Amino acid sequence: MENSPAAPHVQRAVDFFQHAGLARILQLLRAKYLERGAVGGQIVIEESTPEERRNLASFLAKAPYQEANLRLRLRDIDNALLQSGFSCTLPELLTAFFPDTPLITRPEQRQAKLQHQEQFQQALTALTEAQPVLSRAQQWLSNGQHGQDWLYSRYKNGERAEQERQLASIKAVANALNQLPTREQPERLAIFAQRTSGDPHNLDATNATGRLFLQALSDLSSRAKESGEQGRALELQLYEEAGLLVDTISSAIAVFSLREACDQAGSADPLIPTAGARILLLPLRQILGWQSASATGDTIYVMENPQVFEEIVTRLQENPEIKNQPTLLCTAGWPSVAALNLLDMLLQSNAGTRLLYSGDFDLKGLQIAAYFLARYPGRSELWHLDPAAYRAALQAGGLPARTHELRQLDALPPAFADLAVQLHKHELWAYQEGITRILLNDLQNPGSASK
Repeated sequence: MENSPAAPHVQRAVDFFQHAGLARILQLLRAKYLERGAVGGQIVIEESTPEERRNLASFLAKAPYQEANLRLRLRDIDNALLQSGFSCTLPELLTAFFPDTPLITRPEQRQAKLQHQEQFQQALTALTEAQPVLSRAQQWLSNGQHGQDWLYSRYKNGERAEQERQLASIKAVANALNQLPTREQPERLAIFAQRTSGDPHNLDATNATGRLFLQALSDLSSRAKESGEQGRALELQLYEEAGLLVDTISSAIAVFSLREACDQAGSADPLIPTAGARILLLPLRQILGWQSASATGDTIYVMENPQVFEEIVTRLQENPEIKNQPTLLCTAGWPSVAALNLLDMLLQSNAGTRLLYSGDFDLKGLQIAAYFLARYPGRSELWHLDPAAYRAALQAGGLPARTHELRQLDALPPAFADLAVQLHKHELWAYQEGITRILLNDLQNPGSASK
């Protein structure tokens, strides 16, 4: 949008100040006017030039200035402009002299900002009030951690276009929340998104609306804060609780030696005896199709690292003296939804079954161990996650631990206290690969597995 040309009398004032070499003075006057929001106050002109002093004195009808540092009142300039042949105000002159920068004062900017924020607040309030009473969307927007207050705080200063995009996302999420299926009659996420928005990818966790949808589900969840799940595992739990089915193929767990598994009809799945002494990579879909599964003995051995798992399985397969191979699982990091579903099933099959977990001697490995202790209280134990095993692992080398990570060890349960002391002492992380032989010895000598 082009600026309108200045009125002739204002343009004459512009020409005068340009030719009189007073552009610097007008910049100072403009800054003061924007700060005050009115014609008031004064400016200080340091080390003024003889030309500036001469032309200012002439314009103001004053005696020549003697000092190089001058003080000028904005009101005096404004009066001189009105009483001269220019007949314009100081704001009119500043607007015409600086046509590319709008003359918006700080008070006006603050007022415009408040109006901008208020309009977004009103839009959010209207959207909240439009939701049915006691609906999921109303509960989320009114009371959710990522509801109306959080959304306002996060986006109140965004550009108008950004706010409109967010309001569209919020509306889409609210609409989806109010149409969630039941857990008894679940619906696939992409089909649900297509039905509620016309776009099968609208609720994907990789886009803004999908992320907000997950945050809303978390706010409404009765279990999310208590479960301790993280990352994709938490996402899948939230979808499941909301009656939504997602990809059940990519979530998987590596398993060695199950006794049996039965489908929903109670029939034995031939996959287990057919697999024999081979490793199975079981997707969540396979596990969800089972009614039950059981381990070969009364102990389930869970390992964090895939290469440790493979090495141990290889050595067990080579040992002909082991007639009843132990059940081993590999989480490959934080336990997936597939891993947790299978472990739940295995532990439910026999009240006497225990879970032994071994992982890395670093923050994440110990947090996984703590998670298992909390998820399966009285049924899970630490497997060589102690000071002695740590010192053994250090013989293979370690990596420096960061101070802020070491501090987080203090938040672990008391079962890790002695190990935490050693970690603080050495300030080194150690890894499960360094105790592979210790773990293998337990498995090759049934009954020797210990904490």
